[in-house]
Parts: sequence; structure tokens; C-alpha cells
Amino acid sequence: MAELTQAELENWIQTKTTGVFYYKEVMDGRVAKQPELFAQVRAMLFRCKDRNIAFPVNGRDGYWRPADTSLEEIYWWDLNGEIGENLLLPVGLNKYCFIPKPSLILYAGIYNAGKTALCINTVNMNLELWKDNIFFFVSENAEMMNSKFKALNSFIPTPPPFKMYRRTENFADVIQPNGLNIIDYLRVDMDRPYTASTDLFQIFNKLGKNGIAVVAMQKPPGRKLAFGGASTAFEPSLYISMDKGYLEFEKIKIPRLLTIDPYSMKIRFKIEKGVNFLDIHEEITSMELE
Repeated sequence: MAELTQAELENWIQTKTTGVFYYKEVMDGRVAKQPELFAQVRAMLFRCKDRNIAFPVNGRDGYWRPADTSLEEIYWWDLNGEIGENLLLPVGLNKYCFIPKPSLILYAGIYNAGKTALCINTVNMNLELWKDNIFFFVSENAEMMNSKFKALNSFIPTPPPFKMYRRTENFADVIQPNGLNIIDYLRVDMDRPYTASTDLFQIFNKLGKNGIAVVAMQKPPGRKLAFGGASTAFEPSLYISMDKGYLEFEKIKIPRLLTIDPYSMKIRFKIEKGVNFLDIHEEITSMELE
């Protein structure tokens, strides 16, 4: 069989590949039939790296990806300088923060703290703003969701303007780039909790310039962060930590100008029928800002 040249390999990477590939499978399987070329291909791929054509995939020996040279220019000067009400949030959270586009919002809570109630209320409050551009991914069945939506809004039209899908994994594959995506909930592999941040990044990275993703996650009792730890706070523009009867702010990327420090307060509440937030009030735990 003919030898493989550097130019042939580079052309294949730039014109044929669409994602991650294994070095033995380059050239559409041609190299796999010539084991004597394996060492040569490895060396050639490292030359491709030096030329900004391909790069190794971290943590996966022998796997490579084509260089991603696509760029999305941001026309910041075309904006009027204000961040609008891109998303309406339950329990008065809009009082404390702005939500830019694109954004990832994280609701982290202990079991039965009210994460699903927050998600359902987020859907309900944005029916007029986002209309038929809401995509709700849930782990519960139709009967359970029916009872909760009816308890929250008995006047919701049928069929509703939003779409609801049962989904428990691989959420980044189905994210609607410029829609409002609400995920209840993102399960963490407890044997590999460190992968949670990668899952969140993949969801965030799938968003277009007008997209928002709201993600619910479990957190351990006595801690503010979701399973997965500090790295779960990298992407969110708003990070809410929930315990039974109250929630706190873990991260606000764009806070409103207030006379109180939102990080030093709790928002207390009661939940009726598993979905209705009642008796909502602030509890200040430190001095007001000067």
C-alpha cells in the first residue's frame, strides 16, 4: 500500500473530520490496515499540533480533534448598555440580580428542598416572555408533573405553549441553543463527581447567544455547593443553594445595586402542595452595605 504523507493527513483532518478521532482510524480506516504506520501517524499528528491543525484530547491517549478556529464576534457596542429582564425568577430573585444571555443558572438543593418547585415556577413565570421557546427536561412522569402544574396554575392552556420531555442524561445533546432550557435534574455520578463540571460546561457551551439553561442538582446536607464541589460554580451566572425552608446565594455574576449584601442573607419560604411558594421573606444575617 502507498505511504501516507504529511500533506495527505493534514488535508484529511481539515476537510473530512467532524470531531474527535483515534489515531489508528485516520484516513477513513486506511491506516488501521497498516499497523506499520501507527508510529509514523503519531509523529505526524504532533507535527499537526505544531501547525495548529489538530490537538490531542486531554486524558484520552491516542485521541485527537481538529483545530477549532471558528469565532463568534460580540457586537458589544450595539447594545443600549442595559441588561433586560431576560428571565423571570421565583421567590423574588430578580430583585438581586440580572440574568444576561447566554446564561446558565444552577439550583442546588438537598433532597426535597424545592428544586422541582423552583423549576416549575420558572417555567410558569416565563410563559408569556418565552412563549413556545421553553423546553423542560424532567425525570418525573406525566402524572406527577400534571398534579404539580395544576396545583400551581389551573388556567394553564392545554396543550401548553412549552415542551416537556422525560430525560435523565446527555442533556447537552438536546439543548435548544436559543431557547429557555430547564433541566430537573442533572444527576451526578457519585463514583466520578468531578465530571459534573464538564456536564455543566457542555450544556453552557451548547447555548447560542440568546439561550438560557436552568439546571437543578442535588447537594449534600450542610454544604452550599452541589455534588461536584467548587467546579460546579465555574459556568453559572446565578447559583442558588437550597435547604428546607430557605435558599441562599452562592454566586451572582451581575448583581443589582442594593443596600444589602445578598450573600449575607437567606430567603425563607414555605411550600404548599409541593409547588406553591408562600410566606416568602428575607432574613438578614449581617450588617447592611454602606
